Amino acid sequence: MKTSSISSPARNRIRLLAYLLVVCSASLTLAQQTSPRLSRSGVQAATPRALPADQDPASPAQSAPSPLYTFTFGVVAFPRSQISGIWGINDSGKIVGGYNNMNIEIYTADHACELKENTFSTIDYPGASQTELFGINKSGQMVGAFQDTSGNIHGFKLAGGTYSQLDYPGAKGLTVALGINSSGEIVGIYDDPGTGNADGFLLIGSTYTSIVVPGATYTYTEGINKYGVVAGYYFDTSGNSHGFTWNKGTITTVDYGNGYPNTYLAGIDDSGVMVGGYGSNMTIGSVFYPWEHGFLYSGGTFSTFDAPFGDVQVTQPWGMNNKGEVVGGYVDSQGMLYGFYLKAQ
Repeated sequence: MKTSSISSPARNRIRLLAYLLVVCSASLTLAQQTSPRLSRSGVQAATPRALPADQDPASPAQSAPSPLYTFTFGVVAFPRSQISGIWGINDSGKIVGGYNNMNIEIYTADHACELKENTFSTIDYPGASQTELFGINKSGQMVGAFQDTSGNIHGFKLAGGTYSQLDYPGAKGLTVALGINSSGEIVGIYDDPGTGNADGFLLIGSTYTSIVVPGATYTYTEGINKYGVVAGYYFDTSGNSHGFTWNKGTITTVDYGNGYPNTYLAGIDDSGVMVGGYGSNMTIGSVFYPWEHGFLYSGGTFSTFDAPFGDVQVTQPWGMNNKGEVVGGYVDSQGMLYGFYLKAQ
């Protein structure tokens, strides 16, 4: 893995993005809960059933009842490529992420990918050595990051076939665009030129606004809804993480609590429902996971869930749309990583 000037807690997040992966190929297959999963080597033990293009990509498996929602899950399996990750989904059900043939890098895969039903498309920023997508809005505008030939990481926006490079002014070699709303407003992170730490940003038009939680060591802005409300998380001086929202400069902390020191928020829909997770620091193999469980947060109530696929140690949702659809990844006790789709009702 390549290095950057971002230090330990931020690297934990970077490692998380790099390792919450699923096995990916040009033919999208959505397997039922009872279907055999891919082995660690990526070789399928059996061929899962491919769903018709017009069928909702979810299995009959459901998690335990929650305060506000019931959850229907599906495994997202992309055969053939070594590793891949899914990070965003829009109201049309398009999924974005990245897949790797050889490299695991900070916030970049070998290639970005877009998936709709059973159609898979590769997306590469022109001239980039690596590319990854993290967010997509309802009109299909996408945001992500790419690595140039010098090893610097830049954010980008892809709209109507046109690529636009995004760099926070003065950032020290790292800008990543993580979320985009229906108005084209973008949130992400950059390597602060003054501290070398990760800070959040909001980009409206050509104007960047830094978002930093007072007293935090690192601030990450992950999602934004049509009203400009931003969801993210930050690390405190003890190394614990907290979810937060930012609304025109007003910061509100959101913590799951109940004895768990870590919370994150990853996405927010237009009604204010947020997706995220909580946990208490665990390591599987050499990979550190601060959050082991997922939730939807609405009206002050947490609806918690874990992927219901047997040997599941870590469940982390990252992207959501306005139809109650969520994408993310889960990890088993052997460190094998899978993608999941969730429908909340």
